[in-house]
Amino acid sequence: MKKTFFSRVTSCLLVALLLSSIISLSAMASGTEATILSTISDGDKVIIYYPDSSLAVGKEASGKKLTAVEAQAADNNLTVTDSMGIFTVVKDDISNAYYFVEENGKYLTSGATGNALSLEIEKTDLSLWVPEATDGGYFLKNYAAAYVSGDKTTPQYMEYYYGFTTYGLNTTKANIYTFTFYKVSENDTPDVPSQDESSEDSSQDEIVYSTISEARLGELNEVFNVIGVVTFIDGKNVVIADQSGAINLYLNSAAEVSVGNKVAATGKRGAFSGLQQLTGASILEVIEESAALPTLKTVTIEEILLDQETETLECFFVKLENVTLGETNAETSITVITDDNGNSINIYRCPELEIAAGEKVNVVALVSDYKGYQLRIAKASDVTLAGTEDETTEDNTDESTEDTAKPGDTSDSVIYALIAVVSAVLLASFFRKENA
Repeated sequence: MKKTFFSRVTSCLLVALLLSSIISLSAMASGTEATILSTISDGDKVIIYYPDSSLAVGKEASGKKLTAVEAQAADNNLTVTDSMGIFTVVKDDISNAYYFVEENGKYLTSGATGNALSLEIEKTDLSLWVPEATDGGYFLKNYAAAYVSGDKTTPQYMEYYYGFTTYGLNTTKANIYTFTFYKVSENDTPDVPSQDESSEDSSQDEIVYSTISEARLGELNEVFNVIGVVTFIDGKNVVIADQSGAINLYLNSAAEVSVGNKVAATGKRGAFSGLQQLTGASILEVIEESAALPTLKTVTIEEILLDQETETLECFFVKLENVTLGETNAETSITVITDDNGNSINIYRCPELEIAAGEKVNVVALVSDYKGYQLRIAKASDVTLAGTEDETTEDNTDESTEDTAKPGDTSDSVIYALIAVVSAVLLASFFRKENA
């Protein structure tokens, strides 16, 4: 009797395990409204996907960039959300290039000299794109956009850098420029919640948060609540960044936060000698202790100086290569670095270095502003002799999550399937014993 009771209980448990496995498999198979494309064709409706960070191109502009939307892609399928841009592919036979037309009839368009991406009502040659096959997807080269410096003309490609924009192709950073396409079926309508409707944390539902880019573009003295990762700390000055941009927080009092903390903060939109910031700011809470730091971008001194009008690099960390280190002026705390073309920029409060003035160095620094762009360096190890550093540490990124399985990953599917099969076999065995 006891054996029979035990067998029935075990059978019930196995049934529950089998059902949960089947439910898990069904859940992973649902919600896949878009399928990966090997090539695009005229008339396709597509999501433009950035596989390196699991992001899709959004349908909203954020400054001179398009927003990035978190995306779930697995087994060649992608879950579509309301905030993603769905673009109709229109081939231009004359140029042999493609327009990407968003649902509202606007054209995906680059700035004439790059460093800008928008959705425009009128199509131009800057709205044409040439997909170039590469490992893992495509580079998206703009048909007409180019950055001209002297005799050098640099074509512009779509890239991800705190949002989607265009820039000159750097093949050593191919992942930043690599995209794939997912086709949306005509009868598919997204019924999952928009990413914009979700909260970073359930405890923050009552607070309205803006992106950092929106805060930077806001009216002076307007209060903004933002969420970002801490990248730099100098007393009451704390720089934070999200996927849209970066900004300085000038706090009422020094906060106990660390680089890498993901924080919620509030403050009034302001500026100090050119530096865009939230003044009278305070940290509301630390949401995550160790968040991934933003990707580090390699630029030239000339590019930094030219950026002072648009301020797309302000409050971002960048890398400069093969520049000459100058003497430090003890009275002004200024150290000058110069490139081979004679362009120079100041480093304010450079840490004490064991590298002599006149040496060629690589520098990782924050682009700051005090009556004009200047650089800030977080630690002495961010200045290294050119040609001596380990290139594997060049990116300011946390790759610890690259192999983390996402819902719908093949590895998860296999595990659930094995559980289901084993459960079924054991269940059958118990029923045979019960009927014996």
